[in-house]
Amino acid sequence: MASTDVTAPSQKKRKGQLLSDEDIVVRVNQKSREAVGWYDSKISKERERALQYYNGELPKRQDVGSSSFVSTDVYDGVETAKSQLLETFAAGDEIVRVDPHQDMSVADCEAATAWARHVLFQQNDGFNLFQSVIHDALMARIGPVKVWWDESYETNEESFDGLGLDQVQALAVQDDVDDLEAELDPQTGAFSGTLIRRKDCSQIRILAIPPEEFLVAPRAVTLKRADYLGHRTLKTKAELKDMGLDPKKVDEVHYDDYRGLDLSPEVLARNHPVETYMALNNPIQPELEQVMLYESYVKMVVDKKKGARLYKVLHASDILFEYEEVAEHPFECYVPLPTPHIVFGNNFAMKLVPTQNARTVLIRSILDHTVMTTNPRWQVVQGGLLNPREMADNRKGGLVNVRREGAVSALEVPNMNPFVFQVLQQLEQSAEKTTGISSLSQGLDKNAISTQNSRGMVQDLVSLSTQRQKIAARNFAYGFLLPLIMRIIKLTILHQTKTQIIEVAGQPIKIDASKWSQGITATVSFHLGYGERDDQANARLELYKGLASDPALQTMFTPVNRYNLIVDTAKLKGVYSISRYITPPGQVQPPQPDPIKQQEIAIKKQQADAAMITAQANATKNERLAAFEVQKLTNENAKMHMEAMAKDRENDRLDIETVSRVNIAEREMVLAESTPVSKEQVNISPRI
Repeated sequence: MASTDVTAPSQKKRKGQLLSDEDIVVRVNQKSREAVGWYDSKISKERERALQYYNGELPKRQDVGSSSFVSTDVYDGVETAKSQLLETFAAGDEIVRVDPHQDMSVADCEAATAWARHVLFQQNDGFNLFQSVIHDALMARIGPVKVWWDESYETNEESFDGLGLDQVQALAVQDDVDDLEAELDPQTGAFSGTLIRRKDCSQIRILAIPPEEFLVAPRAVTLKRADYLGHRTLKTKAELKDMGLDPKKVDEVHYDDYRGLDLSPEVLARNHPVETYMALNNPIQPELEQVMLYESYVKMVVDKKKGARLYKVLHASDILFEYEEVAEHPFECYVPLPTPHIVFGNNFAMKLVPTQNARTVLIRSILDHTVMTTNPRWQVVQGGLLNPREMADNRKGGLVNVRREGAVSALEVPNMNPFVFQVLQQLEQSAEKTTGISSLSQGLDKNAISTQNSRGMVQDLVSLSTQRQKIAARNFAYGFLLPLIMRIIKLTILHQTKTQIIEVAGQPIKIDASKWSQGITATVSFHLGYGERDDQANARLELYKGLASDPALQTMFTPVNRYNLIVDTAKLKGVYSISRYITPPGQVQPPQPDPIKQQEIAIKKQQADAAMITAQANATKNERLAAFEVQKLTNENAKMHMEAMAKDRENDRLDIETVSRVNIAEREMVLAESTPVSKEQVNISPRI
């Protein structure tokens, strides 16, 4: 590709660099061609074959007229394993929880957990993401995703009219207003104009990458230790320019058929059921021409002082758009059947290909044998038919005129091999051993629980039959989901500068990533197997009953503890919106009194108050009467005392008068005796 104006400046090395821009893109292109996942590699051909078996295109019919039946072992195995994993991790459970950390409070850990689930299932379509990753991993050995912080903005143009100077200045200083143009109306003194409002739509993006777009160094042991990782995708030139890449360099890039994704075997096999011809993707306009864009992450020495570092290199064909040093690559992968010392594990789907081939051949032979016995070939004695055309008429009840008896007879068909059905059963058992998916876990026969097979024994068999599925689930949990959650939290800490409020189960949660620590850890809780969720739910119900009935634990089993236990139990039972039915203890309002009962209580209170007032009045009256009686008695006693005193005085006076009269009488007698009394002096003193 000739581009002197573009490539010539790239020959110049930057200060301190060992490699020029052209040297970098040449070396990175060489690494991408060597990477596992290239269109002509073994793994690409294997993916094509797996897709053909999954779609039921293989094995092909051997002879014209024979049965075209195709067993669906690959499809059934992949879909069963995928459904079990999806039910485990995408059914809405709180499968990931951030562990308490010394640098984070419990509330911050709960907020980080809620935020990770929000990013995964709300901002990104977590269910479809998991579905794509699991499907790709089962079909193509690996299910890659790309996680990055997408800094994007949405701009809208708004107009205003009739605003004052203060209002226009207030609009201009708003954070989301980028450009404002205003004109003054001399007559009204008001301003009118337009403004560009810029809304920040940046967020964490998670993309399930098609396996053919993901490139890995051939001898890489792990993604972390790989010296090359890449993501290649078809982009139009208009999209490249929208990404902010140099328009001159973009115009120099042209589509390279040798690297075409639309011609890769797995893409052709995936689209074959819906395409009638090869999709050429002819552009409508030159600006919509598609080119292959490579986003490579490669370790190399560019600066002598820094040594070997990881660089992100964005290039197309032989043109380098930009490169920068980065801390880590943005990829996470799920490998259901990992193999030590290699990134790519075993292919789950391809393990079922021999079974599908064998079952298809055997069932086709059964069907062909059935057809031959139902509609056999005939042998006819020469000249034994009056009309040979009657043998070609295969109508039911049709007549065949023969010249003599025994002229027509059916050719003998060999008996079916009696071991065919036994082999089919053995193949079914072999498929169960290969995939780890037992028929017991997919549904029991009505006679499975009998006198010979107790329910407990059947449950034990089901539990044991899912052990390999549990291992695949643990690989998803600890090899893919945990690193994905940790990456989400780390990106949030690095880029989420604003505090946000999200709603979880009807409750607002404040997200402040500035208080989070990058050293946190998380755990995954998942349940897989027959009846395990119900068993755990029942165990929690028994625990609740035991705690509630123990008097010694009444004070420790608080309403908050009861609520949390009920919430966890409900989630195990499949009820996730428990807040719609039970209000958290902190939000429970005090019980409002019943108006009728409240009125009855008021009446009773009034009656009690009246009775009390009456009792108090009676008591006061009784006290007054008692005091009156006491006073009356006191007065009567005083009166009697006064009367007694008066009587005593009267008696004393009479006694004194009597004594005085007796004294006077005695004195008069003495005087009369001592003095002669004349007649005139007789009777001087009054008689008593």
